[in-house]
Amino acid sequence: MKKDTFDKVIAILHSKYPEWDAPAKKSTYDYDRTPFTITISVILSFRTKDEVTQEAGKRLFILADTPEKMLRLSKESIEKTIYPVGFYRKKAQSVLEISRYLIDRFDGKVPNSEKELLKIKGIGPKAAAIILERAFGQNIVAVDTHVHRILNLWGFLNTDTPQSSYEILKALLDDKEKRGLNRLLVAFGQTICRPQRPRCEVCPVQALCPNPSI
Repeated sequence: MKKDTFDKVIAILHSKYPEWDAPAKKSTYDYDRTPFTITISVILSFRTKDEVTQEAGKRLFILADTPEKMLRLSKESIEKTIYPVGFYRKKAQSVLEISRYLIDRFDGKVPNSEKELLKIKGIGPKAAAIILERAFGQNIVAVDTHVHRILNLWGFLNTDTPQSSYEILKALLDDKEKRGLNRLLVAFGQTICRPQRPRCEVCPVQALCPNPSI
């Protein structure tokens, strides 16, 4: 898929986005969204459904919504609070380690650069991108499995991993094109271009897709 076709496809998807009943669009937060709570929520979200992550975050941030408060909690208390998120014991340990690191290195503040975020144990490129986009409003594309899969399905990218997709998109797209692309493609991947049983028959860009299943 060439860039001009990609631009047409994205424009069509943006126009259809309001119609999709996607889990990614149903995020509700009953706590203050700060760089710290967003960072911890991202850690909790890996390999966990959105609704489970949101409820776990709500329970946890009632107890502690800053690094300083978090370190007053025991690992066992955090484990109990965030259960049943996936790998809750490991994530509880990560929550404490990240809180300690932020206090020791950044006076309790979350850094707003990819370079510094990647120095934090437990935060990889995908997590860093999500934090920069959602906590600091930076124009960046967080590449998850949906984004990586769909862009390769279209032939817009030819990459083996989400990380390699991320590196190419950083250089390939301008700031305006990056803005909101993750949310758009995740919602599209959850409702239409599903990894299992894709709904090509109702896809608004089926005519422009080089690999439709119908």
